[in-house]
Amino acid sequence: MKKIKIPISIKKTIAYIKIIILCFTLLIVFSCSKNSDFYLLDGSDKDLGDYRGQWLIINFWAKWCSPCLEEIPELNRLHEKAALYNLAIIGISYDPLDNHQIKSIVDQWNINYPVVATQPIPHFPFKLPKSLPSNYILDPNGQLVAQISGKQDVQSLTKLLKRLEKQFKRSQ
Repeated sequence: MKKIKIPISIKKTIAYIKIIILCFTLLIVFSCSKNSDFYLLDGSDKDLGDYRGQWLIINFWAKWCSPCLEEIPELNRLHEKAALYNLAIIGISYDPLDNHQIKSIVDQWNINYPVVATQPIPHFPFKLPKSLPSNYILDPNGQLVAQISGKQDVQSLTKLLKRLEKQFKRSQ
């Protein structure tokens, strides 16, 4: 059997076509998969865009922080009324605990709002707070509009949310 000699220019063209096909395949695969910023302890994958259209309170807490412990029942009460305020609340452990440890604390403290898992490592577009407890508030467009430190209660948070809502409506 006689071996056919393929010119180098055709070999290069075939190699380029293979590379292009590979790139398009990777582009399709990665564009179809969701790029999550974080996971909740229940296993659901999330990104901050999932909360667009509503207010979002991101609460940072730690197991050694007694004001954090005192704030949790208040956040639970606000979470029960979240629909009234077009609001979602998520909690984030300040400490680098594994998911089992966080789940144990969630159960112990009776945290009723979603809590972010630490594995895989969550990604947020802001830094950790300098003091605890801290609450970051994002508006319905996903913009960070407030960062408050210190223990909050339902009254202080709803008062702040109403003020921020007025400002938000004026800016639209």
